[in-house]
Amino acid sequence: MQDSHTPPPVPPPPMAYQPRRRTRWWIPVAIIGGILVVFIAIIGIFVSAVTSGLGSKDEPVSVRNNSVLLLDLSNGLQEYDVPAPFNFGNNKRSVTLFDVLLAIRRAKEDTKIKGIYYRAGGEGIGYAKLSEVRDALIDFKTSGKFIYAYMEGGTKAHYFLASVADSIFMPQEALVTINAFGASAPFLKGAFDKLGVEWHVEQFEEYKSAAETMSRSNWTGPAKEELRAIVEQRERTFVDAIAASRKLDPAAVRAALDRGIFTTDTALANKFIDGVAMESGVRDRIRLRIDPKDSSESGTLRLLSINKYVSSVDAKAAEAATDRNHTVAIVYASGAIRPGKNDNAFDNEGIYAKNLIKELRAARDNDDISAIILRIDSPGGSAMASDEIWDAIVDIRKTKPVYASMSDVAASGGYYMAMACDTIIAHPSTITGSIGVISAIPNLSGTMSKIGVTTDTITLGRSAHFLNVTMPMSETDKKVFHEFGSGVYRRFVQKVADSRKKSFEETRLLARGRVWTGEAARANGLVDINGGLLETIKVVKKRLGIAEDVKVRIRMYPEKTNSIDALLRMLGLNDNDDTEENHTNTSTVQNFLAAVTDKGTPVEQVWKTLPGPMKEQVKHAATLTDLGLHEHTLVMLPSLLTND
Repeated sequence: MQDSHTPPPVPPPPMAYQPRRRTRWWIPVAIIGGILVVFIAIIGIFVSAVTSGLGSKDEPVSVRNNSVLLLDLSNGLQEYDVPAPFNFGNNKRSVTLFDVLLAIRRAKEDTKIKGIYYRAGGEGIGYAKLSEVRDALIDFKTSGKFIYAYMEGGTKAHYFLASVADSIFMPQEALVTINAFGASAPFLKGAFDKLGVEWHVEQFEEYKSAAETMSRSNWTGPAKEELRAIVEQRERTFVDAIAASRKLDPAAVRAALDRGIFTTDTALANKFIDGVAMESGVRDRIRLRIDPKDSSESGTLRLLSINKYVSSVDAKAAEAATDRNHTVAIVYASGAIRPGKNDNAFDNEGIYAKNLIKELRAARDNDDISAIILRIDSPGGSAMASDEIWDAIVDIRKTKPVYASMSDVAASGGYYMAMACDTIIAHPSTITGSIGVISAIPNLSGTMSKIGVTTDTITLGRSAHFLNVTMPMSETDKKVFHEFGSGVYRRFVQKVADSRKKSFEETRLLARGRVWTGEAARANGLVDINGGLLETIKVVKKRLGIAEDVKVRIRMYPEKTNSIDALLRMLGLNDNDDTEENHTNTSTVQNFLAAVTDKGTPVEQVWKTLPGPMKEQVKHAATLTDLGLHEHTLVMLPSLLTND
């Protein structure tokens, strides 16, 4: 019997609810699937790498009688086109300056080529390149062969080339912009003021105005002075060329430029063109020029593009006939100068110091090569990278002669590289010089204040917060910052003085960051010879003791990237460089360009509406900013001058 005082037994607790456990089966499946996708992608790229060289290539054509060379620069005119790996059978190449010059020179002597048809339009081209092509066309005309030009539109840069033609035609409703010369640049100080950003700039000296676009609202007097001199030289070159080719009074040409935009009728009235015709009509005229008896409407015109002509069976035969005992290397250096190296096979933008040095050394170590031409088209960039390249060239010169050939721009860091060479050849229209240094750093203390951010510090010495962009610069900081840039500038000037055999002070008066044309640079002793790429080759041949009529072999660097090597580099398995520094990360400029060209976005639509010159200025400013994020001392061209 249970005691009445004993509490009843506690019932067992109810069984807790246990939710059904969900399996994570999809996680290993996703991992395995991802690995398979990556594996298949790698296999696909590998197969492409193996077969890309064996893929469908355009077979070289044979030049037929009564052919006409087509000069179409609508996709621009590059210094050099490096065929990309993994082309999946697409072997099309961009037209390069050397291709165009070589094609025009060969066509002059080729009895199968009866003339040249220039179809104007497309992207802007630098004045030095334009002038080289124009000079080649003038030389072509000495053969007695014809040049016809057709313009549906375009700018004065396009007309500059077209003016050489025997006859220029435009369709009735066409417009062409042949406006007066000038220069402009965007200045960002007002925008930075609104953001609370203040730039501290040290420029050496008064003409070194690259950072003025960040720190000022307009150009200083010296900056305007140097830019005006370049613009005036370009106007003289343009006006004299048009007046000579069109048999017009230079004053009349200069007055016509004030009109700016020409319709077909006004262009005809000003004797800028010879007739009104659609392109089909121009082709008919060329066909009848070749064969006056061919009056059939079904007649065809045998047009041959630059790329097909330079890779034709006839061209290859001519190349085989070159002097096997002498090969000249052309090493291309185009774009802003950056430190380190770039192993991205798909990105050939800019000059990376270690990549360029590797190409120069490859040319030096090739026993077949007798001399090296460094072809420079660069506004400068990193002071440290420029000095690294300079040092390498000085060493290479101990083995083989190195000649600098300046294209549109070889200024600041571009000149820094050139002065290390045995001889400097610049086109009269080249923009060069700019021997100076800029040091610039933004201060964000105003921005911090605007958004309510404060800074507290612990300091164990005066330099503890040196170059801290969130704090105002002290006078001591400014002095140290100035001394650093001043040392780089002094060494730059001294190297120029040594290479040009001048005193330091004599060189400094020519330096001060001032930009010169190639013509003025030669007059002031900063370059040795005025001429283009073909003139440089002539100089090299003469120095090597090769007769002028002997054709030497040309080998170009960088060479095409082997697809398998490119794949291995992408996977980090084929890095033969013994240095650790590697700049392959996507740059600010690349991110910016990717954003503005992303198809279908509002930003891309706005970007498309901007004039060409403004796009170039914005990209130049982006490059300047990108370099400034990594280095505070630059040797960079102040501003870009465009032809439109």
